[in-house]
Parts: sequence; structure tokens; C-alpha cells
Amino acid sequence: MAEPNPLTSSQLVAAATEYLLAGGYSRVEVSAAAGGTSRVFEDPFGVVAVHVYDTWDDLHSQWNEAQGSLVELMSAHLRQREPKSWEGYLVLLCSSPTPTSERNEVSNLRHDTNRVRKLVATGDELETLEDVRTALLPLLPLEVNPPGPSGAGLLDRLPELLRDYGVDPELTRIVVDAFISNDSIIERIHESRTTP
Repeated sequence: MAEPNPLTSSQLVAAATEYLLAGGYSRVEVSAAAGGTSRVFEDPFGVVAVHVYDTWDDLHSQWNEAQGSLVELMSAHLRQREPKSWEGYLVLLCSSPTPTSERNEVSNLRHDTNRVRKLVATGDELETLEDVRTALLPLLPLEVNPPGPSGAGLLDRLPELLRDYGVDPELTRIVVDAFISNDSIIERIHESRTTP
């Protein structure tokens, strides 16, 4: 069986852009950042810089410059006391696989939260466009109603799931209904206990 063709840098940039825009981010036009192909996005809560490299060696040697560009951009446009100024994400992608000898370095980079948080995915994990979405999941909105085996969404199934942990299903339904209606959960619980 033939090996699948690796995704190109253009495909990675396009997929990351599509998923972030669909997730509520807006693209920010900035001058070209250091190294690789880059895009910057923001939403009301944070700033995301996506940098795509052709090889692991390029990513490994240039990620510091990409991080510096993101920090400079955020420092120039956000005041330090704004919550958004603490929500910087550097997404580092490359289409080539990571050499076996460098896999610990990838792990170290993922866990490095100095200055900004980092999401790293290389050709080992990026075989399909859906894999790009998976790499971006920490930045994307939660899907609270994915179809389950019965067709019910997670919120619909929550009362039964929590029953196994001793939580009253009726109480859970009240909380879920209040959440969906954007009402005060505490008030709804109080009403249910005071209404005969």
C-alpha cells in the first residue's frame, strides 16, 4: 500500500485558517512575521499566531522568532492589564515528520508556556485536513451537542450520565435548561425548591 502524500504547507495554512475562522476568530492583517508561512487571528478572548514550516528543522530553528513576533504584536496593541494580553497562542505546524531523535524536543516545546502557550503538530500527526482541526481543538469552541449513538446531544444525555455519580437527574435538567436559556442557574434551582 502506498504511503499517503504529506499535506503541503499551503494546505496546512488554508485548513488552519478555515477552522479558526469557523471557530469565531477574525484574521488580523500584520506585516510578515519571521520564518515560515504565518497568519494571525484574534477573538474577544485571545490572539493566535499560526506558523507553518516545510520541515521540522525549520520549525525547530525558527519558532523562537515566531514567538517573539507574537509577543511584540500583543505588547504593541494590548495593555498589560487586559485579560486578552495573557491569552497568546503560538501554533507551530510542519508537514514533515519529526525525526525520532527530536520527539522529546517536540514534547518539551508543547509544554513550554513561557511567554505564550504553544500548540505543535508535525507530519506525524498531520496526515489529513481533519488532523489540523484536531491540532487546533484547544482553540476551538466546544461542541456541546455532538450527535451520540442515540442521536441525542451531550446536554440531553447529561442527567443520565451524572445519575451514576449520585447527582439527581431532575436537578441536572434544571441546570441544563437554565444554561441553555442563559438564565441564572442558582435562581432556577431556588425556584424549583420553593415552588410546590
